[in-house]
This record gives sequence, structure tokens and C-alpha cells, in this order.
Amino acid sequence: MAYLSAVTLLWAFSFSLIGVYLAGQVDSWFSVFMRVALASVVFIPFLKFRGVSKSLIAKLMIVGGFQLGLMYCFYYQSFLLLSVPEVLLFTVFTPIYVTLIYDFLKGRFSPWYLVTALIAVAGAAWIKFAGINENFLMGFLVVQGANLCFAIGQVGYKYI
Repeated sequence: MAYLSAVTLLWAFSFSLIGVYLAGQVDSWFSVFMRVALASVVFIPFLKFRGVSKSLIAKLMIVGGFQLGLMYCFYYQSFLLLSVPEVLLFTVFTPIYVTLIYDFLKGRFSPWYLVTALIAVAGAAWIKFAGINENFLMGFLVVQGANLCFAIGQVGYKYI
């Protein structure tokens, strides 16, 4: 639990770090590459390949590529179009994507999960629609691309 708490705190500060200090100052593609490269350097020593099939390794790499690679590409671009609070606000759609993708892969539909996710989204809409800037739609769509990639990773990992 301590590890989860530490990572959550680190993640919470990353929104402002990216939105205020990196977006518009450092090329977003370079930032994504460096974030993934540095994380790889830190975590590669902990990898254990013995006894793990090549098939499982490939599946994990594909899911991780969506969840942490492609998602970051969208995510970092969104800070060029939206404010930090808007990016934070629009990540509320992620549970909807997780629910819909999971239900689709299970071949069923769970309205209760969708309803609870929609309540969160309605709250976000209520907060946001006080004022919209010219980059709103593109920024919103870019954040949704990040949310969708993250959801694919979340659900994909469960199916490995």
C-alpha cells in the first residue's frame, strides 16, 4: 500500500509539472520518449524473464505500449491545447471507456457500471461548461484518445 500511495502522490504532481513546466517549453514527443526511457532504465533491473513465455512477454509489451506509450503521446499533446484543470477534468471519462471495453469483450452490458461512470462525467460537464476556449474540442478529443488508450491497457492486461 505504501508503494501505491507513493506512486499516486508522484502521479498527482505530474499534471502540473507537465502542464506548467514542460508543455510548450519542451517538445512533447521528446518528453514522452524521455519519460518512457527513464522509466525503462529504472524498472528493467526488476524484470524477470526466466519462466515467462515469449507470447506473454509480447502481449504485455502490446498492452503496455497502449497504456503507457500511446496514451502519453495523446496526454502530453493535450496540455498544448487545454489548461491543467481541463485535462484533469476530462480524464473522468476513463471509467466509461474501461466499462464499455470490458463489457464488449465479455459480450455483455452492465448498465449499473455505465450509470455510475456517467454520473461522474455529468459532474465534469457541469463544472466545465461555464466557459469554452477555441482549443476546447481538439483538446477534449486528444484527452479522450489518452483515456481510451489507458482503458485499452487496463482491460487488455486483465485478458492476458
